[in-house]
Amino acid sequence: MNVFIITGTSRGIGEALAAQLLDDSHHICCISRAVNDKLINLAKEKNNRLSYHSFDLNHITAMDELFAELMDTIQQLPELHAIYLINNAGMLSPIAPIEHIDATGIAENVTVNLLAPMVMTSCFIRHTLALPIDKRIMNISSGSAKYLLPSQSCYSTSKAALDSFTKSVSLEQMNKPHPVKVASVYPGMIDTQMQAEIRSASRESFPYVDQFIQIADQGQLQTAEYTAGKLIDILLRFDFGSTVVIEEL
Repeated sequence: MNVFIITGTSRGIGEALAAQLLDDSHHICCISRAVNDKLINLAKEKNNRLSYHSFDLNHITAMDELFAELMDTIQQLPELHAIYLINNAGMLSPIAPIEHIDATGIAENVTVNLLAPMVMTSCFIRHTLALPIDKRIMNISSGSAKYLLPSQSCYSTSKAALDSFTKSVSLEQMNKPHPVKVASVYPGMIDTQMQAEIRSASRESFPYVDQFIQIADQGQLQTAEYTAGKLIDILLRFDFGSTVVIEEL
Protein backbone atom coordinates (compact mmCIF):
# COMPACT_ATOMS: atom_id res chain seq x y z
CA MET A 1 0.00 0.00 0.00
CA ASN A 2 1.25 3.47 -0.92
CA VAL A 3 0.04 6.43 1.14
CA PHE A 4 -0.32 9.94 -0.26
CA ILE A 5 -0.89 12.84 2.17
CA ILE A 6 -2.09 15.89 0.24
CA THR A 7 -2.88 19.37 1.56
CA GLY A 8 -5.30 21.76 -0.12
CA THR A 9 -7.64 19.13 -1.56
CA SER A 10 -10.81 21.22 -1.45
CA ARG A 11 -10.31 22.34 -5.09
CA GLY A 12 -7.79 22.99 -7.87
CA ILE A 13 -4.55 21.02 -8.09
CA GLY A 14 -5.05 19.31 -4.73
CA GLU A 15 -8.44 17.95 -5.76
CA ALA A 16 -7.05 16.80 -9.12
CA LEU A 17 -4.05 15.12 -7.45
CA ALA A 18 -6.25 13.17 -5.06
CA ALA A 19 -8.69 12.14 -7.80
CA GLN A 20 -5.92 10.90 -10.12
CA LEU A 21 -4.10 9.02 -7.37
CA LEU A 22 -7.15 6.94 -6.39
CA ASP A 23 -6.12 3.33 -6.94
CA ASP A 24 -6.56 -0.09 -5.37
CA SER A 25 -2.97 0.02 -4.07
CA HIS A 26 -3.18 3.57 -2.71
CA HIS A 27 -4.59 5.25 0.37
CA ILE A 28 -5.18 8.99 -0.01
CA CYS A 29 -5.14 11.24 3.07
CA CYS A 30 -6.81 14.54 2.17
CA ILE A 31 -6.24 17.67 4.25
CA SER A 32 -8.16 20.91 3.82
CA ARG A 33 -10.27 23.27 5.85
CA ALA A 34 -13.43 22.47 3.85
CA VAL A 35 -14.27 18.81 3.25
CA ASN A 36 -14.47 17.86 -0.45
CA ASP A 37 -17.55 15.65 -0.73
CA LYS A 38 -16.88 15.14 -4.43
CA LEU A 39 -13.61 13.34 -3.64
CA ILE A 40 -15.17 11.28 -0.87
CA ASN A 41 -17.99 10.15 -3.17
CA LEU A 42 -15.57 9.41 -6.02
CA ALA A 43 -13.49 7.18 -3.73
CA LYS A 44 -16.64 5.34 -2.61
CA GLU A 45 -17.76 4.83 -6.23
CA LYS A 46 -14.35 3.37 -7.16
CA ASN A 47 -14.10 1.44 -3.89
CA ASN A 48 -10.72 3.05 -3.18
CA ARG A 49 -9.20 4.09 0.13
CA LEU A 50 -9.50 7.77 1.07
CA SER A 51 -9.63 9.46 4.47
CA TYR A 52 -10.48 13.12 4.97
CA HIS A 53 -8.92 15.26 7.68
CA SER A 54 -10.53 18.67 8.07
CA PHE A 55 -7.78 21.02 9.24
CA ASP A 56 -6.94 24.73 9.05
CA LEU A 57 -3.26 25.08 8.13
CA ASN A 58 -3.10 28.34 10.06
CA HIS A 59 -3.19 26.22 13.23
CA ILE A 60 0.40 25.08 12.87
CA THR A 61 0.85 24.29 16.56
CA ALA A 62 -1.82 21.57 16.24
CA MET A 63 -0.08 19.70 13.42
CA ASP A 64 1.48 17.11 15.70
CA GLU A 65 -2.03 16.10 16.72
CA LEU A 66 -3.03 15.96 13.04
CA PHE A 67 -0.08 13.68 12.27
CA ALA A 68 -0.85 11.45 15.21
CA GLU A 69 -4.34 11.05 13.72
CA LEU A 70 -2.87 10.39 10.26
CA MET A 71 -0.44 7.78 11.58
CA ASP A 72 -3.24 6.01 13.45
CA THR A 73 -4.97 5.60 10.09
CA ILE A 74 -1.78 4.66 8.21
CA GLN A 75 -0.63 2.05 10.74
CA GLN A 76 -3.83 0.08 10.17
CA LEU A 77 -3.10 -0.32 6.44
CA PRO A 78 -1.75 -3.62 5.09
CA GLU A 79 1.82 -3.89 3.74
CA LEU A 80 2.94 -0.28 3.74
CA HIS A 81 5.44 0.21 0.89
CA ALA A 82 5.71 3.99 0.57
CA ILE A 83 4.47 7.23 2.10
CA TYR A 84 4.42 10.56 0.30
CA LEU A 85 3.56 14.09 1.41
CA ILE A 86 2.48 16.75 -1.10
CA ASN A 87 2.49 20.24 0.42
CA ASN A 88 0.12 21.72 -2.13
CA ALA A 89 -2.02 24.24 -0.22
CA GLY A 90 -1.15 27.86 -0.89
CA MET A 91 -2.55 31.36 -1.08
CA LEU A 92 -1.75 34.31 -3.33
CA SER A 93 -3.38 37.20 -1.50
CA PRO A 94 -2.77 39.88 -0.43
CA ILE A 95 -2.04 41.37 -3.87
CA ALA A 96 -0.87 44.91 -3.20
CA PRO A 97 2.22 47.00 -2.58
CA ILE A 98 3.67 46.04 0.79
CA GLU A 99 2.77 49.38 2.41
CA HIS A 100 -0.91 48.57 1.84
CA ILE A 101 -0.73 45.18 3.55
CA ASP A 102 -1.30 44.87 7.28
CA ALA A 103 0.38 42.46 9.66
CA THR A 104 -2.53 40.02 9.60
CA GLY A 105 -2.39 39.67 5.82
CA ILE A 106 1.37 39.15 5.81
CA ALA A 107 1.24 36.61 8.64
CA GLU A 108 -1.56 34.55 7.05
CA ASN A 109 0.20 34.39 3.67
CA VAL A 110 3.54 33.33 5.14
CA THR A 111 1.88 30.83 7.49
CA VAL A 112 0.00 28.99 4.73
CA ASN A 113 2.74 29.16 2.07
CA LEU A 114 5.83 28.61 4.22
CA LEU A 115 5.32 27.83 7.90
CA ALA A 116 2.66 25.17 7.33
CA PRO A 117 4.85 23.18 4.87
CA MET A 118 7.80 23.54 7.24
CA VAL A 119 5.86 22.16 10.19
CA MET A 120 4.20 19.48 8.04
CA THR A 121 7.65 18.39 6.89
CA SER A 122 8.94 18.30 10.46
CA CYS A 123 5.98 16.20 11.58
CA PHE A 124 6.22 13.89 8.57
CA ILE A 125 9.92 13.14 9.10
CA ARG A 126 9.53 12.71 12.86
CA HIS A 127 6.54 10.38 12.60
CA THR A 128 8.06 8.23 9.83
CA LEU A 129 11.65 8.22 11.12
CA ALA A 130 11.89 4.49 11.79
CA LEU A 131 10.02 3.35 8.67
CA PRO A 132 12.46 1.64 6.23
CA ILE A 133 10.29 2.44 3.20
CA ASP A 134 10.22 4.91 0.31
CA LYS A 135 9.46 8.35 1.77
CA ARG A 136 9.07 11.51 -0.31
CA ILE A 137 7.95 15.13 0.12
CA MET A 138 6.93 17.33 -2.80
CA ASN A 139 6.54 21.04 -2.07
CA ILE A 140 4.46 22.96 -4.60
CA SER A 141 6.35 26.19 -5.16
CA SER A 142 5.94 28.77 -7.93
CA GLY A 143 7.83 30.52 -10.68
CA SER A 144 7.06 33.65 -8.65
CA ALA A 145 9.87 32.55 -6.33
CA LYS A 146 12.28 33.39 -9.13
CA TYR A 147 10.44 35.74 -11.51
CA LEU A 148 9.30 38.69 -9.44
CA LEU A 149 6.38 41.04 -10.05
CA PRO A 150 5.18 44.04 -8.05
CA SER A 151 2.38 43.56 -5.53
CA GLN A 152 3.28 39.90 -4.94
CA SER A 153 6.00 40.39 -2.34
CA CYS A 154 4.39 38.11 0.26
CA TYR A 155 3.72 35.28 -2.17
CA SER A 156 7.10 35.48 -3.93
CA THR A 157 9.02 35.72 -0.66
CA SER A 158 7.25 32.77 0.93
CA LYS A 159 7.75 30.59 -2.15
CA ALA A 160 11.45 31.53 -2.47
CA ALA A 161 11.86 30.65 1.20
CA LEU A 162 10.06 27.34 0.60
CA ASP A 163 12.66 26.50 -2.06
CA SER A 164 15.50 27.28 0.36
CA PHE A 165 13.84 25.19 3.05
CA THR A 166 13.54 22.25 0.64
CA LYS A 167 17.25 22.51 -0.21
CA SER A 168 18.14 22.53 3.48
CA VAL A 169 16.03 19.47 4.26
CA SER A 170 17.56 17.65 1.29
CA LEU A 171 21.01 18.24 2.77
CA GLU A 172 19.87 17.06 6.20
CA GLN A 173 18.43 13.83 4.82
CA MET A 174 21.37 12.96 2.60
CA ASN A 175 23.12 10.55 4.99
CA LYS A 176 20.17 9.32 7.03
CA PRO A 177 19.63 5.55 7.30
CA HIS A 178 16.05 5.85 5.96
CA PRO A 179 16.12 9.23 4.17
CA VAL A 180 13.18 11.29 2.98
CA LYS A 181 13.59 12.49 -0.60
CA VAL A 182 12.40 16.07 -1.11
CA ALA A 183 11.83 18.39 -4.06
CA SER A 184 10.22 21.75 -4.70
CA VAL A 185 8.32 22.08 -8.00
CA TYR A 186 7.12 25.06 -10.06
CA PRO A 187 3.80 23.88 -11.55
CA GLY A 188 3.36 26.67 -14.13
CA MET A 189 0.35 28.90 -14.75
CA ILE A 190 -2.84 26.99 -14.02
CA ASP A 191 -6.52 27.76 -14.45
CA THR A 192 -7.40 27.76 -10.75
CA GLN A 193 -9.01 30.06 -8.19
CA MET A 194 -5.61 31.66 -7.62
CA GLN A 195 -5.45 32.83 -11.25
CA ALA A 196 -9.02 34.10 -11.06
CA GLU A 197 -8.04 36.04 -7.95
CA ILE A 198 -5.12 37.77 -9.64
CA ARG A 199 -7.27 38.68 -12.67
CA SER A 200 -9.76 40.34 -10.36
CA ALA A 201 -7.14 42.65 -8.83
CA SER A 202 -7.33 46.35 -9.60
CA ARG A 203 -4.77 47.95 -11.88
CA GLU A 204 -3.83 50.23 -9.01
CA SER A 205 -2.92 47.32 -6.75
CA PHE A 206 -1.44 45.11 -9.51
CA PRO A 207 -0.16 46.86 -12.66
CA TYR A 208 0.21 43.60 -14.64
CA VAL A 209 -3.43 42.52 -14.33
CA ASP A 210 -4.16 43.07 -18.06
CA GLN A 211 -1.38 40.66 -19.07
CA PHE A 212 -2.84 37.94 -16.85
CA ILE A 213 -6.32 38.55 -18.28
CA GLN A 214 -4.86 38.22 -21.79
CA ILE A 215 -3.10 34.95 -20.93
CA ALA A 216 -6.41 33.48 -19.73
CA ASP A 217 -8.37 34.82 -22.71
CA GLN A 218 -5.86 33.25 -25.11
CA GLY A 219 -6.25 29.84 -23.45
CA GLN A 220 -2.63 29.68 -22.29
CA LEU A 221 -3.39 28.41 -18.77
CA GLN A 222 -2.86 24.74 -17.91
CA THR A 223 -5.77 22.79 -16.46
CA ALA A 224 -5.51 21.52 -12.90
CA GLU A 225 -5.94 17.97 -14.24
CA TYR A 226 -3.03 18.28 -16.68
CA THR A 227 -0.81 19.81 -13.99
CA ALA A 228 -1.70 17.12 -11.45
CA GLY A 229 -0.74 14.40 -13.94
CA LYS A 230 2.66 15.99 -14.52
CA LEU A 231 3.27 16.42 -10.79
CA ILE A 232 2.44 12.77 -10.14
CA ASP A 233 4.87 11.72 -12.86
CA ILE A 234 7.61 13.74 -11.13
CA LEU A 235 6.76 12.43 -7.65
CA LEU A 236 6.93 8.80 -8.76
CA ARG A 237 10.16 9.05 -10.78
CA PHE A 238 12.94 6.72 -9.65
CA ASP A 239 15.29 9.71 -9.35
CA PHE A 240 12.92 11.98 -7.41
CA GLY A 241 14.96 14.28 -5.19
CA SER A 242 18.08 14.28 -7.35
CA THR A 243 16.99 17.74 -8.57
CA VAL A 244 15.81 19.61 -5.50
CA VAL A 245 14.13 22.59 -7.21
CA ILE A 246 12.33 21.64 -10.43
CA GLU A 247 11.45 24.73 -12.45
CA GLU A 248 9.61 23.06 -15.35
CA LEU A 249 7.12 20.20 -15.46
